[in-house]
Amino acid sequence: MDEAFKKMADQFSSMIDEMMGGNLFRSSAPDLWVPAINVYELDDRYVVCVDLAGMEQERIDVYVEGRTLHVRGDRPKPGVPDGEGRVSVHLMEINSGRFHRKVRLTPDVRVADVKAVYRKGYLWIDLPRERQSVDE
Repeated sequence: MDEAFKKMADQFSSMIDEMMGGNLFRSSAPDLWVPAINVYELDDRYVVCVDLAGMEQERIDVYVEGRTLHVRGDRPKPGVPDGEGRVSVHLMEINSGRFHRKVRLTPDVRVADVKAVYRKGYLWIDLPRERQSVDE
């Protein structure tokens, strides 16, 4: 076997192994993905920030059930704008599809006053806390 051909065959075999192992390409997102969140504590409230880039506000559902905050929705798969010609996908890391995130609330959260706003790809959820009386 010609040395150059053997080297090329080895490289091709290596590439196929990586593809099959999921290290190089991921062609589909999981059925249910988990968006990243940050939780901040301030003196009078907690603030939850959910990374939902590419979402339309109408596709996001926020509700409290018992002492649990729920954020769920369905993010569309991003794609190349129409008219760009033939497209081949080489790497797909942006999750899309259905998601459901739950955050357990502390007893001092005023559930009736929870508010959410979506701006610039982030969902901001304001969780006001009961005022604590200070006994001096």
